[in-house]
Amino acid sequence: MRIPSIALLIALAMLTAGCNIVGPALVLIQGPPKIPAEHQLDKQRTVAVVIDDPDSIVPSLGYRRVMLATVQEKLADRAKVRQVIDSRDTMAVLQRDSARERMSLVEIGRAIGAEQIIWARVEGFALAASTGEYRPNAQLRVKVIDVTANEKAWPEEPAGGFLLDVEMRVRPDFVPSSGPEERTAMQELAEYTGRAMAELFYTEEKVLSARAGS
Repeated sequence: MRIPSIALLIALAMLTAGCNIVGPALVLIQGPPKIPAEHQLDKQRTVAVVIDDPDSIVPSLGYRRVMLATVQEKLADRAKVRQVIDSRDTMAVLQRDSARERMSLVEIGRAIGAEQIIWARVEGFALAASTGEYRPNAQLRVKVIDVTANEKAWPEEPAGGFLLDVEMRVRPDFVPSSGPEERTAMQELAEYTGRAMAELFYTEEKVLSARAGS
């Protein structure tokens, strides 16, 4: 006779003991709540990340570099993509790209040897909400370009890309009150935004997810 699985024993205990333990038991069976990926990258194809900020919403190029490096690190570690193009190589190509003869995303991808590009346009990046309350937040419009096929791979709609709305959890009793504190907060927001962007491409536990505000 086969020994009953742990999940089956828990289910039997639920029926025997009543409904008070249904929640904890389901967590044991199914695992903690998760935020699923929005899109699965092709893990066998090289990927590059481009964060576009034509309106200079992010106050420093250094913060964009932090966002790029964070996305790159998380994709390599969690999305298990075979090769993520170093963000420094991508930035070098973008800096050579003149505003008058702006390269397309496919041209950028081919220039750096990427087969797919994650592109994000910055639409918001601030330490305060519109009400003036200290609430670090960012908004990005994200899409994936298939460089080889010369077409958008994700999302189908909207045409401009997926809107990623990021709101960082902070201590309720803390507000930056000096230049160094504001710069530290901006760097933390850049890292947090990079995490949230990378999480679009892998599943994360809700309690650890930047997309969920954790």
